[in-house]
Amino acid sequence: MHPGPKILGTSRILEGTAVFGEFAAGLTLSGVPEAALRQARTTFLDTVGTTIGGSGLEATKLVGRTAGTDGWRTIIGAGEPSAAESSAAAFALATSASALDFDDGHYLGGAIHPGSVVIPALLVAAAGRRVSLDEIVVAQVAGYEVGLRLAHLLWPRHEQDRYHCTGTAACVAGAVAAANLRGADTELMTRTIEIAWSYAPMAALQFPMVKEAIGWSCATAMYAVRLAENGFKALPPGVAPPTDPDVFPPTPFDEAVAVGDPFLGTLGEVFESERTYLKPYSCCRYTHAAAKSLSELIEDGLDPSEVQSVAVGTHRGAVFLAEQRPSTLEHAQYSFPFVLGAIASDGDAGPEQIAVSRLADPAILDFAARVTVSHDHSMDEHFPEHYAASLTITMADGSDIHARRTVAPGDVEEPLTQVEVERKFGRSATSVLGATAAKSLFDLLADPSGRGIDELRGVLAGSCPH
Repeated sequence: MHPGPKILGTSRILEGTAVFGEFAAGLTLSGVPEAALRQARTTFLDTVGTTIGGSGLEATKLVGRTAGTDGWRTIIGAGEPSAAESSAAAFALATSASALDFDDGHYLGGAIHPGSVVIPALLVAAAGRRVSLDEIVVAQVAGYEVGLRLAHLLWPRHEQDRYHCTGTAACVAGAVAAANLRGADTELMTRTIEIAWSYAPMAALQFPMVKEAIGWSCATAMYAVRLAENGFKALPPGVAPPTDPDVFPPTPFDEAVAVGDPFLGTLGEVFESERTYLKPYSCCRYTHAAAKSLSELIEDGLDPSEVQSVAVGTHRGAVFLAEQRPSTLEHAQYSFPFVLGAIASDGDAGPEQIAVSRLADPAILDFAARVTVSHDHSMDEHFPEHYAASLTITMADGSDIHARRTVAPGDVEEPLTQVEVERKFGRSATSVLGATAAKSLFDLLADPSGRGIDELRGVLAGSCPH
């Protein structure tokens, strides 16, 4: 059990980062509550599936060509990769993990997508080593618990602060996870956190392909771990670091904003990794409540061909997701009209629908042309705890249908069922691995206790997407 940064009178002791380093280095399987462990295993399985599923997309191919590796060869290889090889593999795999926009997320943890950085980092950190899947999941939890709290501190305080997306805080999360798996002690872990923070990308949302700098974030995380292991940033014996917290804070955990923050103070008591969401749709989380609302209405008998217009009401930060004819995959993933068009056309918005091959689909675009997006002030009250949305659907006969949804499918309050998790894994992995290998991999990851990384390598070796 670890408190947040300590306060002594009016003077703050510069040890916030060290507290997080101690927690992350010391976390073991027995220290992870059963519910958090269960969620971590599901998230690991889910992210491995989305990483495999994204391997054929253009962004992943371009990064792989630039990095000189697709990442999978590193995972299944016999020897331990060099630092440069590890970072190149992490770059490729993390890009793949986020390419489908099918990755997990956490609302209050800075709205980041931790799995797309942490899981690839762990797969690479395990390369050439004999570790158990339980050890990997514990390291995953360590990374999430630190990274989500850092992301919480980085949540924009002004509308102009739009540069701390997933790539920034998740870089630290990935480094923490990899360092835990590689056996870092408190001192080494603390330096790893400090190095990863110092080198983390200033992640700004960019289309196409870049998104939240997730690939580069993971590459940086791997270098941070290796730098720390080689003694980078270590002080000579008897030498103290600068002690003015206002001038030399090693990380945001040591800044004034961290003092007394209850989200940080629950470290070791509340496992925020347990509160991540999983996506049922292959698109920006902002669109999911609206997509589910339309899906439910269609299931109840609404005929999309009779819809004259759809007015989406959303919180202020999501109004920009309004493009009716997106020109790239990423623009489609971030488009209420296109996502709702996919729901109207196919009854789903998965990777088969939100795809480059469907960008000119007349059925999707016809419905998308009827969708507009505006700011619904009543949705702001739920943000950032939930991404609520309202729909006003005007039918051909002039009647209006109204729908509102606060909780999105996959949220803690409405988690995906085991059947839905398996179906999502299958639709992500089967087209790449084949049905037999995808099912074998799912069965392994769905019941990982007592299993080793060699079994994962064995399944991938004959069907890995390289």
